[in-house]
Amino acid sequence: MITTETVFWTQIGSIIGFVVALFFLYRLLVDQKDATIQLQKENIAFLKDQLADAKLQSPDILAQSLAGRAKLFEEELERLRQDKSATEEQVAAKEAELSKARSEAEALTKKVLQARELLHDYLCPHCGAPLVERVYHSQSVEYQGREMDVDHDWSSFECGLEIIDGLEGTPCKTKVLNFVNKET
Repeated sequence: MITTETVFWTQIGSIIGFVVALFFLYRLLVDQKDATIQLQKENIAFLKDQLADAKLQSPDILAQSLAGRAKLFEEELERLRQDKSATEEQVAAKEAELSKARSEAEALTKKVLQARELLHDYLCPHCGAPLVERVYHSQSVEYQGREMDVDHDWSSFECGLEIIDGLEGTPCKTKVLNFVNKET
């Protein structure tokens, strides 16, 4: 026969087991959350490093480098023309290098312009802040007895600008600040 004391101690044991299991699960969830936070910090650091590398290798810096090379070739070519001992072959080789550098600079300039055109859709039209999120969705509506699908797009930028179906929903913070500063 089961005594009330046995039932009492069984219930106490069950409660203690439940509390221990609860604390164990809580600790497990906290450790998982901490690991996720650490992973996100590492991802952020990695992305910052990539951004810094990309800034160092931006098309503008490459264009400046090519322009510098072209200038050096022009100076060297001028020096060779003035040097009486220079051969025609050296002058022709340097002219070929100069024309190659110029064509590379022109090609890079065209690529930079094309990249800027493509990048236009991913930057705030007011301040140039990058696009954070762009979402497209369809909505079925009934109009004059016919069912139609209406496509919606929503774009959000870092500066706070939100564009919904081509119209500004929330204004750019930079634009608002500039407007307020002009009035004061």
